[in-house]
Amino acid sequence: MNIGVNIKKTRRRKDMTQEDLAERLSVSVSAVSQWEVGKTTPDLSLIPVICNLFGITSDELLGIDIAQKKAKIEEISMRAGEYSTRGYNDEARKILTAGLKEFPDSYKLKHDLMYVAFWQYTHGGDKYDKTQRENFLAEVIKLAEEIRENCTNESLRQGAIQVLCFAYRDNGELDKAVELAGSMPPISCSSEMLLSSVQHTGTIGYRNRQAELNTLFQFFEGFAYMNPRLDSGEMAYTEEEKAALRDKQIEIFDLVFEDGDFGFYNTHLSDTHRLQAIYYAKRKDTGKTLLHIGSAARHATEFTKNLGAVKRTSLIFRGYGEGSSFITGDSDNDAATLL
Repeated sequence: MNIGVNIKKTRRRKDMTQEDLAERLSVSVSAVSQWEVGKTTPDLSLIPVICNLFGITSDELLGIDIAQKKAKIEEISMRAGEYSTRGYNDEARKILTAGLKEFPDSYKLKHDLMYVAFWQYTHGGDKYDKTQRENFLAEVIKLAEEIRENCTNESLRQGAIQVLCFAYRDNGELDKAVELAGSMPPISCSSEMLLSSVQHTGTIGYRNRQAELNTLFQFFEGFAYMNPRLDSGEMAYTEEEKAALRDKQIEIFDLVFEDGDFGFYNTHLSDTHRLQAIYYAKRKDTGKTLLHIGSAARHATEFTKNLGAVKRTSLIFRGYGEGSSFITGDSDNDAATLL
């Protein structure tokens, strides 16, 4: 640690004498001198004061190689991601927890751990008991609030706000969830919408337009899941109408992805076919039940086969999203369960 050398170097760059620094910090000149020759180091409580006085970060003061630290954090994040994207969240948690012991101020690692905890809460019903899942939810809120309040990376902050909306809703704090959701910009101000209008020529313009359409499609295909209880107390749709909506969703997917290159959407289709199978099983329609069970298993299997990348050839999204990877959410994947 080169803190003494860095204090001396920065003090001189700021045209400050040892006496000036000692006076500003309310310490003796001898103390400053001993820091600079490496005999002693400042009290930890003085570190933020010195950083503020010099206008530098604690990493700079302590002589930490910023590039090396960033690379190490990225390596930890990627290693954890290799597990979490396949549903092995316990393993990812161990990696991130160890990483935060080494880099306790890394909002990137806290952000990753927040998502791991969120997945453990939302997808761990068969693996964790009620108390464990409640603890995961509390951890999500704690990490997300810390990121929201203190992190300067806007992307990480918005990710935290997004998760907080769901976490507060599930925690019975709907007012907070609504307030945070209302604080986010409308879809018309999203990066996808703006980029498709600003950077709209050439290959990048084509990809921007596809990204915009992909975002809109994600919202649109969700119509199959809307069935709120109305103020009258009745559900918006009957069971038969819900099944009809799911049929429409399947038809729209087949229309947009005519080559069957559904990619991540295989998870949506698998779930939709599973719900259709349940619907027809209750009505003792064996033929349609087996048809939808087979389709659900096929889409789940297709998704798990193509985790590393998706190659799209269908007209609207041709070439879009190549090389992207997806989250399975559970190591005991849907394909194994269905088959």
